[in-house]
Amino acid sequence: MTYTEAYRHFLVVLRDDPRMPPPPLRMDTTDEFHTWKSEMRAFDAARIELKLATPREIQAENSAVGVNAGPWRIVEHARFI
Repeated sequence: MTYTEAYRHFLVVLRDDPRMPPPPLRMDTTDEFHTWKSEMRAFDAARIELKLATPREIQAENSAVGVNAGPWRIVEHARFI
């Protein structure tokens, strides 16, 4: 399924059931992972389009580091001699 096909699919499905869970993670092969990642992007884009989530909420869900974890500052640089 291409990104566009997945996006259209999620638009229809999320209109019917906004509580639909995201696609399950698949990591048996690299191709399956790439397909899953494309589907996740389409799922997130459809949620934004239907105003089920904001871009900031999507970023917070998908981020390994919290969005409001800053402000960041570098305390010390590594020194190479």
